[in-house]
Amino acid sequence: MTIRFPEATLSRLQATAHTYAGEVRSFSPVSRNFLVASSLGGINAGVSSVLLNLYILSLGNAEGYLGRLMSLGSLGAATGALIGAQIADKWSSWVALMLGTVVAGSGLLIVLVPGLDLFLPVGTFLGGLGAVTVYLAVPPFLASHSQPSNRPYLFGIAGASYVVSTATGSILGGFLPSIIRDASPGTPPSDIYRLALAFGVACSAVGVPFLWRARPTSSGSGGNDVRSSDQTNESRMAGIPIALDKVSWASVIRDPFVRLTLARFVVTDGLIRLGGNLIVPFFSVYFVRELGASEAWFGTLRVIERSIEVIAMLAIAPVAARFGPAATIALSQLASVPMLLGLGFAPSLGFASGIFLIRGTLMEMTVPLRDNFMMDCLPPGSRATVSAAVLLFGYAIAFLSVRVGGQMVQSGHRDYTYMIAGALYTISAMLFFRFFRDQSIEKARVA
Repeated sequence: MTIRFPEATLSRLQATAHTYAGEVRSFSPVSRNFLVASSLGGINAGVSSVLLNLYILSLGNAEGYLGRLMSLGSLGAATGALIGAQIADKWSSWVALMLGTVVAGSGLLIVLVPGLDLFLPVGTFLGGLGAVTVYLAVPPFLASHSQPSNRPYLFGIAGASYVVSTATGSILGGFLPSIIRDASPGTPPSDIYRLALAFGVACSAVGVPFLWRARPTSSGSGGNDVRSSDQTNESRMAGIPIALDKVSWASVIRDPFVRLTLARFVVTDGLIRLGGNLIVPFFSVYFVRELGASEAWFGTLRVIERSIEVIAMLAIAPVAARFGPAATIALSQLASVPMLLGLGFAPSLGFASGIFLIRGTLMEMTVPLRDNFMMDCLPPGSRATVSAAVLLFGYAIAFLSVRVGGQMVQSGHRDYTYMIAGALYTISAMLFFRFFRDQSIEKARVA
């Protein structure tokens, strides 16, 4: 059967593609070099997301030790949240990008070098620190090297290319171990994972020269580079509240409304992170070691999950417009709880895989909606600071939760982690709707 799209739909798609092609041609050389570097780094991130935990366990470590290592990664990420944007503010977002990339790469190299097992905590800490420093520097960097007319397209292309590159890395991470096993029978599992992860590091390393070429120049690049006031106010120009703004924390927290709103988001977000970090970081271990999946199976599953999530993120907007963001967020989170429990008590790999895709989509599709709703709940001068505070509290909670989760899995109580996580998700959803129902209704009336 041949599927035919209506001519009007095809025309719109062609017009959209033509518009994007034109906007991409207008990107500055700095932006283009960044996109290449970011995509290569995304491949490394995708490979690591599938194999890094399995590699650490293959060295003879138990799940409890893995949990402690990941908690150090959260501590490094919290440190990056504290200092990353300050580096960007003081020395430029490009400097923060370079430093974060070098620090994260050094951390992963420390983890992979044979004979340096004692330095695994150091490498994990550096990896988290560098990754968040890069994460905080990206929006102001893109904003300062784009024109207002093509900035939305640049942010859209940057986000989409990173999703595609991490998906590509997940596929590679899933299939590389099998390829290495076939090419070199008898190779120890730790060396197989080490070689596969090294491929990801190599991809990221290839991107470093492109990132170097993305450095700002005093004369600009081909007339498209934005200098002047955009770069002096990088963090404010980004339009995405994930970087610390040059605002006194004390002055923001003095506002009773801001303080109450911050507390509500910290509680609801904290409960999700508390429950999620009991289980989510160990998904690869659960599928490969307990359900008998191959690395290729789990890598492919991650790619399918990301693809569905992107579509769901686009589809959730009209639902939120109809029912309000607070209700949409709370209901999608509540709907994920039965899926979570079904995953934890799955009778087979196939059943678990299907439930995994549904659960991930329900939880992730409202993340942009939740971030945007947070901004709508806050006055403009406090948005970046509150967002940074919620981020810091989240990493602090993850530092504890992932350690507990690893220890419970090691002790044979994995089932309890899923039940506890489900209870925490439920409480968080109910509190979120109770806290923010009025703001959601008011926003709908204004719209």
